[in-house]
Amino acid sequence: MPPLLAAAALVFFASTLVGPLGAATTASEPGVEQAVHVCDASNTKNWQIYCNGPILEAVNHLAIFNDSKSYVDMPIRLSPDETMAAWNKTFGATPPQNVNETELRTFLDEYFSPPGSELVNCTPSDWVPHPPKIMQITDPAYREWALKLHGIWRHLCKQIRPEIAQHPDRYSLLDVPHEFIAPGGRFREFYYWDAYWIIKGLIVSEMYNTTQNMIRNLASMVERFGFVPNGGRVYYLQRSQPPMLIPMVYEYYEATNDKDFLREILPSLEKELDFWHKNRSYTMTIKGTNVTVFQYRTNSNVPRPESFKEDVRTAQTISEAKKPTFWKDKASAAESGWDFSTRWFADHKTLYTIHTTRIIPSDLNALICWNYDILEYLYEQIGNMTASEHYREKRVIFRKALNLVFYNKTMGAWFDYNLDTNEQNTEFYPSIVVPLFTGCYHALNQGKSERLFEYMQDVGAFNFSGGIPSSIIKDSEEQWDFPNGWSPLNHMAIEGLRKSENAQMQDQAYRLAKKWVEGNYRVFQKTNHMWEKYDVIGTIPRPGKGGEYDVQDGFGWTNGAILDLLNTYNDRIKLQRTVPVTKACVAAVPNVLVMAACLLISVMGALMLTQKN
Repeated sequence: MPPLLAAAALVFFASTLVGPLGAATTASEPGVEQAVHVCDASNTKNWQIYCNGPILEAVNHLAIFNDSKSYVDMPIRLSPDETMAAWNKTFGATPPQNVNETELRTFLDEYFSPPGSELVNCTPSDWVPHPPKIMQITDPAYREWALKLHGIWRHLCKQIRPEIAQHPDRYSLLDVPHEFIAPGGRFREFYYWDAYWIIKGLIVSEMYNTTQNMIRNLASMVERFGFVPNGGRVYYLQRSQPPMLIPMVYEYYEATNDKDFLREILPSLEKELDFWHKNRSYTMTIKGTNVTVFQYRTNSNVPRPESFKEDVRTAQTISEAKKPTFWKDKASAAESGWDFSTRWFADHKTLYTIHTTRIIPSDLNALICWNYDILEYLYEQIGNMTASEHYREKRVIFRKALNLVFYNKTMGAWFDYNLDTNEQNTEFYPSIVVPLFTGCYHALNQGKSERLFEYMQDVGAFNFSGGIPSSIIKDSEEQWDFPNGWSPLNHMAIEGLRKSENAQMQDQAYRLAKKWVEGNYRVFQKTNHMWEKYDVIGTIPRPGKGGEYDVQDGFGWTNGAILDLLNTYNDRIKLQRTVPVTKACVAAVPNVLVMAACLLISVMGALMLTQKN
């Protein structure tokens, strides 16, 4: 075990004790906040296995797995009580940091199953080889690629084994009634905001039954827990992700006109939105006006089980009194989906200054506004004009708050608001495009969208060969910063620009879509994989880097965004075909006539390729 991690782990382990029921609780120290764990006896019976306790601590102290998530994804072979009894019999009162590694590995082999063994692959019942929408893509290379991405749905489709319903307390996995599309890689379970872009792709694949099942699964979480968790594991039960369930239903309804499903699902959508009102709202006074806005703010204030080692290590230089707030802010950043980014750091440089719960994010509030807008529309579709008018009024009021708190007239963009400085954070992040994507500004005020476009041009957001990076802050080594570009951010930027009434913005949307699609295609040709993020600054992009874990392939939301863009520009977007100049031509550059001949050959070759395709 690395010395620094061992030292940091000892600091954490020394601050915990095992209570009467085996729950890890914060030691009673002056000025130290009481621990709030990511799950407990109120929502799952296996909390002492997966959310806190001596096994979790010992496994991470000894760094048994490279990825902290591996342990907490392992099913137990017996009940939680029997497993804890076996632990106590084997290790007694031995502190986690003193457990023998060989004995621990033997214990894990005997009482746990491999991570992911509770899931089986499946082929969605509505998958067909050649969906009509994909066959309408006119470029042959992109059409062939789109069919391959469509085929990946069969590899990402997961079905939960039936025994989970019989013994749910033996699994960290949350049981859902239907098969689902997982993101891929280490992300074996469903994830909340990923599902929106997966659904965008499923609609292009015309897999409407799978889309409905994805939505039903998330709605089942709302009915069971009162909200949609970050993902399908018990260790996500204290945090959510950006509120995209209502937009998912909108996309499904627009594709199917299924009013019966709409009537069935609307009560769950109301409950989901109510969670944000009750648990993530914040009332503030700005310019003499009281407004209610929303923020990412989890209750948990301990290391995240799926990133336990990383959370302990990063807290090693932080005082005991400040660690709970530090871990709460890390978990809240994970709730945002942007884990991690300088966007959440007080100094815009280092993770140690993270203060997510002191930020009011502009994009989250734009999404809440969009939720109101969609509910207004959906209730109108089923003839409930009273409910429709209710959400229209909420949207109108909230849109004013959105502009009051976040819109910067001088710079022409919507920025996050810092509660500590009472100022906007005017660093560039692609989150500023979300009000444009959601249309949450006055329909008659086209000037706002045009000013945002000008701002993005001024900061150079469109100057990168592979798409828009997550920030232009260099050297942070965080995965939601430069030079990584992510599908949801690039997709929202493209759609926000495309839906404007400005021809120049629409043209930029197409050029950005062309960059993003071609970059993804080139990487796929080189690696035979789709990735969760991309380094967008090279001539040819490559898989992204940075963060707490290795870059993951698969990848659900990347595939969905690409399929949606190829469908949107199906008769326009073309792969840029080039003929490389030969080494002989390069060597002959000083000879003007030879170089001219080489260039002519290259041009003729390109024309022939264009005609062929």
